[in-house]
Amino acid sequence: MYRTLGIDLGTTNSVVAHLRRGEPEILFNRQNQEATPSVVGRGRRGELLVGSTARGRLALDGENVIRSVKRFMGRKFRDPQVQAALDELDYKVTAGTDGDVNVWFDGRSYTPIEISAIILRRLKEDAEQRFGEPFHRAVITVPAYFGERQVAATQEAGRLAGLHVLRIINEPTAAALAYGMTSEAGEEARTVLVYDLGGGTFDISILLLVPGSVSVLGIEGDNLLGGDDFDRAITGALLAQIRAEHGTDYQPDRRDRPRIAAAAEVVKIELSNQESSEVVLPGLGAGQLVLETVFERSHFEELIGAQIERTIELTHKAIMQANLTVGDIDEVLLVGGSTSIPLVARRLGEVFGPQRIRHGVNPMQCVALGAAVQSALVGEVECPECRAPGDLAAAACANCAASLLGGPRSACPGCHLPVDAAAEACPKCGHQQPASPTPAAASTPATAATATATATTAQTHNCPRCGTPAAPGAAACELCGTLLSGGTSAAQDVGLRCAACGTVNPPGTEVCSSCAELMQVTNPFDITPKNLGIELNDGRLAVIIPKNTSYPTSSPVSREFVVSGSGRQRLEVAVYEGEHERAQQNELIGHLSLRLPAGLGGRTPVDVSFGLDRDRTITLSVRIQGGDQKTVKLERVTLDPELKVQVEDQQRQIESFTDRWGEELTEAELREARQLINTLDDMAAGQTRGRSVDEALERAQFQLQAQRWVRSSEAYLSLFIHYCQKHLDPGDLSRLQAVAARLRERREAADWVGAVAAAEEADELCASLGHTFRMLTMCNVYVSQSLVSPALAQRILAELRGLDEAVTSANMEAANRHNSALLLLYAQAQRELGDDPTPESLGPVRPEEAGPR
Repeated sequence: MYRTLGIDLGTTNSVVAHLRRGEPEILFNRQNQEATPSVVGRGRRGELLVGSTARGRLALDGENVIRSVKRFMGRKFRDPQVQAALDELDYKVTAGTDGDVNVWFDGRSYTPIEISAIILRRLKEDAEQRFGEPFHRAVITVPAYFGERQVAATQEAGRLAGLHVLRIINEPTAAALAYGMTSEAGEEARTVLVYDLGGGTFDISILLLVPGSVSVLGIEGDNLLGGDDFDRAITGALLAQIRAEHGTDYQPDRRDRPRIAAAAEVVKIELSNQESSEVVLPGLGAGQLVLETVFERSHFEELIGAQIERTIELTHKAIMQANLTVGDIDEVLLVGGSTSIPLVARRLGEVFGPQRIRHGVNPMQCVALGAAVQSALVGEVECPECRAPGDLAAAACANCAASLLGGPRSACPGCHLPVDAAAEACPKCGHQQPASPTPAAASTPATAATATATATTAQTHNCPRCGTPAAPGAAACELCGTLLSGGTSAAQDVGLRCAACGTVNPPGTEVCSSCAELMQVTNPFDITPKNLGIELNDGRLAVIIPKNTSYPTSSPVSREFVVSGSGRQRLEVAVYEGEHERAQQNELIGHLSLRLPAGLGGRTPVDVSFGLDRDRTITLSVRIQGGDQKTVKLERVTLDPELKVQVEDQQRQIESFTDRWGEELTEAELREARQLINTLDDMAAGQTRGRSVDEALERAQFQLQAQRWVRSSEAYLSLFIHYCQKHLDPGDLSRLQAVAARLRERREAADWVGAVAAAEEADELCASLGHTFRMLTMCNVYVSQSLVSPALAQRILAELRGLDEAVTSANMEAANRHNSALLLLYAQAQRELGDDPTPESLGPVRPEEAGPR
């Protein structure tokens, strides 16, 4: 059995826990701290720093200290919430190629996912160093009010760090699971409100805890409200005092700014335990200024009073939306470091009464502990490739052989990003990776896991709590008395201990295998934080899965719409998450498009259904009556609007070309065109699957250009041979026929490079034979395809017949006369034809309400 970490990946601090002898336990980091600051920095020699050592570099190298990156996870650079945060940062933030956020560290751009992966890898390394055994899987927590894209970004960060993410679980739900494991929870049903005020986010969750069951009743929150905002309020007050004492023109420089911010955080923490905090900051303003003051708790509470009231308003809103009253709440559970602020407990006590506020669970630890508990509630592992369920003891998927253990990672010496240990070079910076000393050991997931486990367990075991090296054969730590793992297997640690009889049960157990009592907690039934729906033709949001709907859904949730359009159009189904009536004011999750069937008339029924799994991944299915059905799992990745326009424009061009010339294309060319249309369709819907959008566009442009050229070239060549063969020299005719055969062969194989080369040769050969042959070919085409007016066609036809008769009778004088007349008629035909516009596909259509108009 493979071990799993429970990870509270926080905005300001991260905490990890695991199961040991059936109970959750915090794992301290290499600095012997329970929490690791979620900060990445650069040391004096350019080395990577993570945690408190990185945070310590703020005053010296703030431009290379990345913090609070969780606020950017899964967001676009143009997101108003991202723009609002830019002025508060010392490090550089720019827009990425797909419109995502890029943060700059040590001269390179990184995505928030990559920075989070660096933090997660350090958490994993510290846990393995502390416990002495490898961790292959993880349960990672996210704020309850995180959107679908933020959840997906967190899951991707875990994968990059080398972890197989078993579950993504909401932070308040995790805290409730930890609380449910304590004796304080009792055996009676309880309605618990979890008030989670962390460093960067605020969440409210209302849960019903019954022995053997956990159900979420309501969710509210604010993703941009937390302890960081309180720090900034104190920072603003300190700056105001500096300016009052030393002049209003004072502006903090890159060295002063982080020092003042660090002092503000110290003030906040000290005021949680005392009435005042002394601040002394010498050497400000290029060494000319000194700030020396005492910051009172009453002043702090004035500064943050409005924000605390905002949390109280959201608390009342969550209670109301769950159809409850304040009196229905049995207990209030405080989660997050910012709940240690006395004003928080005082205001909650005024609302609920002090006796209902619970302090039995450490607010800094409970989320990670709950994540560890959740790992024991998972009875199977899902394959990341084929989504097939697998046994927790399996290292690889029985269906597709994909790894179920994440994968070994090494830090790239060039950019510090976690890189697959088997990779020759870093995919980000191209730096060559050090050769593995035992490459054969990692040839399969199973052998890699065995090698990792053997190497790790060969190390000396340390106490999992205080880090003291364990004496050989010792059952408990000599320093702190903590029981050592001492021969316990992973199989004994991955399940929960029954509170009634003490038996450690297998993962996923709901009823104790020994005493048949219900386990304290089971897999929670969570609810959606916001509405999920699609955009209608009039721009409104049609809700399919309302806010506060339980998930995972037992069956897809369907709704019928209608569509009006023609067979030359596509139906676009855009999925949004949010509570605004106008779809585009919400967060775009992804979209899917389908070609409308030919001969469509009137209002055709369209069935749209959503499925939601435990990780809130949406399965979208669209079925058009009399047409196709398409089902996709939305990757929660959306393109920048400008890129999306380019992709859709390229898709329409290929469709238009295929519609017009489909009968002249080979089967291989049609197949390639359909594949390319589907690829661009997926790209426009955000289903990139790790592929580069720019590369896909470049390939599409080349393929369309090649198809246009080779089709046109072969069509012209065949007409050239057909109409001019009686006028051609036998040698020239033979060469033309040979080129035509090569061009056809390359097209049958959809060999674009070879076909373009053959088309170029054909064009050059035809051109070398002179303008007269082109004129003869095109005049015949104008007449046979009725491209010119009947009167002009009759005159051209008369001259063509005269030329044929002159050639047959070898009358060169008459032949030259007819040629001269045809040249004049050819020029007249070109003037008459003008430009020949290609009919383009019409724009996309969206569903409409199925009710009567």
